[in-house]
Amino acid sequence: MITCKICSEQFENEKKLHMHLRSHKITLAEYYTRYYPRNNLLTREPLPFKNKEQYFDRDFANRKQLLDWCAKTPDAQVKEYILELLDRRIKRKELKFGPSHVELKTSDMPTVDLYQKHFGSYSKACDLVGVKPLFSTRLPDEWQNPVPDDVKIFIDTREQQPLEFDNSESLKLDFGDYAVGSNHYDYTYVDRKSETDFKSTLSKNSLNRFRAELQRTKDFDSYLFVVTETDMSTMEKRNKWSPHTSNMKYIYHNMRVLAHDFSGHCQFIFTGSREQSQQLIPKILTLGKKLWNVDLQYYISNQLI
Repeated sequence: MITCKICSEQFENEKKLHMHLRSHKITLAEYYTRYYPRNNLLTREPLPFKNKEQYFDRDFANRKQLLDWCAKTPDAQVKEYILELLDRRIKRKELKFGPSHVELKTSDMPTVDLYQKHFGSYSKACDLVGVKPLFSTRLPDEWQNPVPDDVKIFIDTREQQPLEFDNSESLKLDFGDYAVGSNHYDYTYVDRKSETDFKSTLSKNSLNRFRAELQRTKDFDSYLFVVTETDMSTMEKRNKWSPHTSNMKYIYHNMRVLAHDFSGHCQFIFTGSREQSQQLIPKILTLGKKLWNVDLQYYISNQLI
């Protein structure tokens, strides 16, 4: 039973309590901030109320504040806190794997590097909460090798704005936009997306179609790298001022769900530019399975490749 803090009347669920609050002429924000006050751990100011789940789930207004607090707080306290955050997310979302670099970033969670600092490795932190990381392999040394001269890039016939490669051929692919042939083929494909493509693909109208493409990838025991030719910060800034804005929280939510639903068969990366995509795609395709369990976005974001 849930008790109203104003009149002590009891209700069997939150929904009925929230309806009851109308009789007191009080909003949810007023009710929870008055009777369940919570302060920002960094600024000590009252936390803003957007919805009940977020109000009780977060201790900061944004990720930057979380990272600032971690930098100023004793290590033992930070270690306990960030492990609790990871454990809470795993249980609340019923995840089978620890979040990737992209998921941590878009969920306002601590960075992979913070977990490495306090636990020795991100894998050890995940082990403590009962899961394995979504990606747990380091970037292979072969990444530094040049792409072999004999590599031919196959470009799907439906690709609207194909990238240019020295040795390429147009071919209808079962999924994705790019693949390689001959001895270099390793069941690995790339789906190239512009900023607009990425947002539209993960929107409500296109989501089921893209899910079906990922299912085909899985059915063929293959892997699809979804390569978007921008970075997330730029995309978010442009979206904010666009005349046709997208709900980025909804877009990122769908991305995270698909990454887990098709774990072992896809990952999303943001290269920063079309030129960078053109450089990375041949390496991704030729290294193939050696990259399936590598969190490529971690290396891209930290400028390690």
